[in-house]
Amino acid sequence: MSEGVTTLAPVTYLVAMPEPASHEFEIEMRVPALPGRDSIEIVFPTWAPGSYLVRDFVRHVFRLAVTDASGGPLARERLDKQRWRIRPGGRPFIVRYRVFAFEASVRTSFLDDSHGYWNGTSLFFYVAGELERPCRVTVVSPAGSKWQVATALPRVRGAYAAADFDELCDAPFEVGTHDTRAFKVGRTKFELALYGRCNADTDRLVDILRRIVVATGRMFSDGGFPFDRYLFIVHALPVGSGGLEHSASVTMDITGLAFEDEVGYKRFADLAAHEFFHAWNVKRIRDAALMRFDYTQENYTRLLWLFEGFTDYLAHIIMLRGGVTTDRDFYRMIAEDWPRYATRPGRNETPLDELSFEAWIKQYKPSENFVNRAVSYYEKGFWTGMALDLELRLATAGRRGLPEMFRWIWERFGRAGVPVDEQTVRDAAAAMAGRKLDRFFDRYVRGTDELPLPALWRRAGLKVAARAEWDESAKPPADRDRVRARRTRAWTGIALHPERTLVRNVVPGSPAWRAGITFNDDIVAVDGARVNPLTFARRVGDADPGARVRIAYFRRDLLCEATVTLAQSPERALSLQADARASKSAAAARTGWLGSARRA
Repeated sequence: MSEGVTTLAPVTYLVAMPEPASHEFEIEMRVPALPGRDSIEIVFPTWAPGSYLVRDFVRHVFRLAVTDASGGPLARERLDKQRWRIRPGGRPFIVRYRVFAFEASVRTSFLDDSHGYWNGTSLFFYVAGELERPCRVTVVSPAGSKWQVATALPRVRGAYAAADFDELCDAPFEVGTHDTRAFKVGRTKFELALYGRCNADTDRLVDILRRIVVATGRMFSDGGFPFDRYLFIVHALPVGSGGLEHSASVTMDITGLAFEDEVGYKRFADLAAHEFFHAWNVKRIRDAALMRFDYTQENYTRLLWLFEGFTDYLAHIIMLRGGVTTDRDFYRMIAEDWPRYATRPGRNETPLDELSFEAWIKQYKPSENFVNRAVSYYEKGFWTGMALDLELRLATAGRRGLPEMFRWIWERFGRAGVPVDEQTVRDAAAAMAGRKLDRFFDRYVRGTDELPLPALWRRAGLKVAARAEWDESAKPPADRDRVRARRTRAWTGIALHPERTLVRNVVPGSPAWRAGITFNDDIVAVDGARVNPLTFARRVGDADPGARVRIAYFRRDLLCEATVTLAQSPERALSLQADARASKSAAAARTGWLGSARRA
């Protein structure tokens, strides 16, 4: 934003890190005179846009002090967990405080002697009623350090300038000795700020980012972008935890030492494609609930299946079109992931739009039975997006699908800043298919019908085969495989915690459920033989489906035993491949779906 666009005096922030080993940022917020407002409230955000959970960031605020411009103390009254009332008499005032920053995630803030990182919602107060006032940030690195600053905000006369508080919070900062790379696509500059220990070939990471950028840009506008500059902040950590999107930047936390093979690069590409697609979908294509944020409470939307689930799916299409992955990779992904989804007991319990609305209270604060009564809107949204893409391809001989649908929405709504709703998506799908698809949305978004993906794959020219793990008809396995196959045939419906024999879940209607086994039962033996997390399945597998086994467990401090009649496991292995004998229309749908004619 250039100087002079607004006449409002900015709220200024100074962020200092004099003792990084303390993990505390020292913040100074200067508020200009607000004539006619004797009573003012300062507010600390409670959540981070893009991460739908109340986090109460104010719990990390310490040593709060409020003074007038000359340093004289001003009285303050705390109103609730995140708001204070101040009476500056219409004059400027200063707020000083510290923020403890020791959560290494994309949603929060972190400081140590190697770097500092923050999202604005975890670091900055704002003045109630003044969210549209411009903001300026000055960064003071630790004394004697050579730390540099990476952020999407432009630098104006020594400070980083944001048009308003929303933009300030939409531009995370990375401060440290990160590695920097840059490339251009057309007139747009893209930058990479890479922090941490990483065994990846950085040049290859940059190549992957370039491919993702080009393929996504072509989806929306034949290569153009809705920004002049975009920043990828990448944290290479011991364990990666995902990404968080912003309008002109992204933060991605990756597992830094996971690039010894192709799997690491493909995971990086998947995350980058997902987050970069968000620069359009959710940051610019968004509903009224997310047009102007209320930072004090939950902001409910019924469209997270569109914003997150469809984005998750289209990340794989972007990788295909960018030449990062192949058709075979895509088929393998489906074959590995669909059986897991198709056996989730709660996948058809709750409508997809309701899963979105309840994310704040169920997805991110799940009860023990969440897996039995619900499923992630990411996961179900992913498969619903694939199903809609295939429906559109089949209706148009492969010419139009989900990418074209998003371009339609972008050109009519996102580009103009007009909010979308479910009807917008229905209208866009109808425009692509040439007919209404209300039945699809009624059944799979508003309803709980099983997604018809195996049938859609076959209609789109794929051979689809599902096989039980123990099925030896195709190819006789080795003797040791026969033992393994027999042991995977019997099923109780029990899911254990990864490192303990505590029951994490029991599938409703399963043998264990009927026998009365439940959450947190601590299993100790099967048919008198002691078991651990590794041997439990083996001892169960010693018997065949239909057999009765005795399972001993502790419920709290009471030793109990249940007799479980084993069933046949519902798990199946899936395989997909192109059908060389597919009809011309099916082959056209498959070609359009995979984007074979659009590869970068």
